[in-house]
Amino acid sequence: MKVSGGTIVDATIISAPSSTKNKEGKRDPEMRQTRKGNQWYFGMKGHIGVDSKTKLIH
Repeated sequence: MKVSGGTIVDATIISAPSSTKNKEGKRDPEMRQTRKGNQWYFGMKGHIGVDSKTKLIH
């Protein structure tokens, strides 16, 4: 079986401060904690998909 089409996906981590030393005393509720390899990060993931045939970004 040969696959000649599909989507190329790039995911990156957008970091944010995990500190609670702000006016509200809370972390940003939209941010999450994630692990890449053996290291933990606090922030959000950004995903970009590109169609391999048409090069259309979605």
